[in-house]
Amino acid sequence: MKYLIFLFSLITVFTTQAQSTLTIPSQPIKITADGIPDTTIFLARYFGSKLFYADTAVSKDGVFEYEGSKHRGGLYAFLLPNGKPFDFIIDNEPIEMHIRDIEDPIGSINVKQSINNQLFFKYMNYMNKKRKESQGYGSLMTAPDASDADKEKYKAELSKINDDVVGMQQEIIKNHSDKFIGLMLDMTIDTKLPENPRDEDGNITDSNFVYRYYIEHYWDNVDLKDFRTVNTPVFHNKLDKYFSMKGVMQIPDTVFHYAQELINKTDILDQDNKVFYYIVHHITNKYETSQIMGMDRVFYYMAKNYYCPPNNLAYWMPEESTTKVCDRAEKIGRTLVNNPSIPLILTDSTEKNWISTYDIDAKYTVLYFWDPNCGHCKKVTPKLQTLYDKKFKEREVEVYAIGKATGDEFKKWKEFIVKHELSFYNVGVTPKVYKAATDTANGQAALSELLRNHTTLQSLNYADTWDVYSTPRIFILDENKKIIYKQVSIGQLEEIIDKLTGHEADEKLFPLSDPENGDNPPEEDEAHPEPK
Repeated sequence: MKYLIFLFSLITVFTTQAQSTLTIPSQPIKITADGIPDTTIFLARYFGSKLFYADTAVSKDGVFEYEGSKHRGGLYAFLLPNGKPFDFIIDNEPIEMHIRDIEDPIGSINVKQSINNQLFFKYMNYMNKKRKESQGYGSLMTAPDASDADKEKYKAELSKINDDVVGMQQEIIKNHSDKFIGLMLDMTIDTKLPENPRDEDGNITDSNFVYRYYIEHYWDNVDLKDFRTVNTPVFHNKLDKYFSMKGVMQIPDTVFHYAQELINKTDILDQDNKVFYYIVHHITNKYETSQIMGMDRVFYYMAKNYYCPPNNLAYWMPEESTTKVCDRAEKIGRTLVNNPSIPLILTDSTEKNWISTYDIDAKYTVLYFWDPNCGHCKKVTPKLQTLYDKKFKEREVEVYAIGKATGDEFKKWKEFIVKHELSFYNVGVTPKVYKAATDTANGQAALSELLRNHTTLQSLNYADTWDVYSTPRIFILDENKKIIYKQVSIGQLEEIIDKLTGHEADEKLFPLSDPENGDNPPEEDEAHPEPK
């Protein structure tokens, strides 16, 4: 039941895909499964690693049927009454199969018709056999009484098992390259790596040679113009590995370069071929949520090049959704690491003194967005003052703290500053400023005066400008006010500043070993003032 809920709760535009308009002869799919009741059997198709509803059949006396011509080539699964999905291949051919034991469907399958599935289940059963053999030799190798000679013997057996599996894969690929089973297995073949080049004395002359070869030949066995390629988890796993620490170096410009290279090998304009769609969606989503600092630049590049005007290549998304992606990209784009920071000019608690980030003379400037009502801020802010007193100030590191200071928060903000003796720069959009910015009694005269003499609209709308959707938020700027770190915790801030100022070995006042000094727990900041 949980599997069914998952299957039908997945929402994606993939479900709205138009089926091929080609007229295809009937391709009956007939499944006989011993021991199943008369019930509804759902068919699902793989799109990458996920399963999506495709069809329904009703079993009668253990027999159920689908029409294969309705479905594009790829890996599919039907859900057995015991709740387990059973994978098989649909690929432009009639299928007839008999499952003798639904508790061991792969081991008990008899494929009467379908070359793809005869090869698929032969391969699956062979793999299961070889896996058991490998586990046996693995256990013998780790046994306490195993001698070195025994270990070498077992290692050789494991190597032979691997060679046997690769040999079977290659045989199927060679003889059935036109079928989906051949296409799918070809994707599983790892790139065979050469040795690093060496000079006549045996010294490596190019230490990056193997890495470059691996990256440049990683996709050699994948047909990115075949629409079936994306209809298997094998493709998803290969794609995910490529854009990970095990593949392309996780540097934003490098990742985007190889992303473009890969995308350009697909049929970009063929909307019936979803390989382009899958790659673009996967990379964009992966780097929007990446935990590696600075990798959100890849999301920004992807959005600008494939989702947003003037390109608008994300044909699978409704306009409302692409607008959201582009709006998100605009916000992220304002705070990308290594970009110049947008100036902030805000007043202190006297509502008289205007202070600009670009007027602060410091080797490093810490931007700190906080809220006096935020529980985590109440713990972090005093720690920041401690760091400022004991480490930052003497090292020419300044703190520019932007507090939520509108309405009732104004009093709480000032009281917190006094109570905790916050001696760094404390600024905010105060009640007087907010009133002037939003007063329309005389048109926009008050706002115009503010913008002309004191501040900027981006400063007044600092939460939107700096993508502050929750608090606390910490950014680090260099002496030229370029963003060098973003969204760090108080513990990370201390480690980074210590390292930047040559004090990496100093004792940590707020070590990361204490969970309270690590990543900020999510705490929604509901009402940062944003005069428009």
